[in-house]
Amino acid sequence: MKKIKFCITFFAVATLFVACEKEQFIQENKLPAVSKTFIETHFPNEEITTIIKERDGLSIDYTVYLANGFDIDFTKSGDWDNVDGHFLSVPESILDLLPKPILQHLTTHFQDFSIIEINKKRNGYEISLSNDMDLTFDLNGKFTGIDD
Repeated sequence: MKKIKFCITFFAVATLFVACEKEQFIQENKLPAVSKTFIETHFPNEEITTIIKERDGLSIDYTVYLANGFDIDFTKSGDWDNVDGHFLSVPESILDLLPKPILQHLTTHFQDFSIIEINKKRNGYEISLSNDMDLTFDLNGKFTGIDD
C-alpha cells in the first residue's frame, strides 16, 4: 500500500512540475546564440517582441515573434525549423538556405506567388505559397506533392 501511495504522489508531483514548466516567456539573452544569429542575419532591422520557451516532455522549442508579424520556431539547439510570415514574403536570404531543387521548382512552376512560410520537417520541407498552396519536398529538394 505504501508503494501505491508513493507512486501516486510521485506521478502527481511530476505532472504538476511538467505542467508548470510547459511554456514560459524568456528574455532575448536566454535564446540560443545560433537563433540570435539567424534573426540578426535574416531580420536585421526587426525588433523581437516576444520569445516563448516551450517544454514538451524532454524536448524544448523556442518561438520568437518579431514586430513585423513574422514568427520563427527554433529547436533546443537553436536551429530554425519554421519561418512564418503570415502572408508576408519570407526573406530571400532564408530561401537561399533551401536545397537548390526547391528554388528551381518554385521558379519554374510558381514564379507568380510568394513564399510565406517554410516548415522544415523530419522528412523534408513544406512550403506555403501566397495562393494558399502547400507544397512538399523531400530532404534533397525533390518535389513530392501538394499538401491539403
